[in-house]
Amino acid sequence: MSKHMLVMELCCPQCDALLTEGTKLPLDAYLRDPQREGEMRLSAIFGDYTMESDLEVKPGDTVEFRCPKCEAPLTIALTCKLCGAPMASLNMRVGGYLEFCCRAGCKGHALGGVGDIDQMMRMMNKMFETPYD
Repeated sequence: MSKHMLVMELCCPQCDALLTEGTKLPLDAYLRDPQREGEMRLSAIFGDYTMESDLEVKPGDTVEFRCPKCEAPLTIALTCKLCGAPMASLNMRVGGYLEFCCRAGCKGHALGGVGDIDQMMRMMNKMFETPYD
């Protein structure tokens, strides 16, 4: 039995540009202390927390993410329920959104934008391209 990978097609909530490139999600990143800017490539595979960057990012560092196309900030007015750091948000091409923690090493994230379990199942079926509705 093969294991299916759920690659999320994620878009900027401001300019609606598709940001997913293969299985990677390249984002502009800014670290305040010390001040550094660069690119971070997060995994676009749901449940995979790998990250690549030209920045030296230590566990616990908080990153400010921006859209690489329009430079809009991706931070939202919510804090992570696991660690208290700011959260960022991206839209999913199939509908809904992904919220994720901005602290390096934290696994806080959530899929949202659906009001009930039936809507969530339809969204998951679209992502897996299954014939069920």
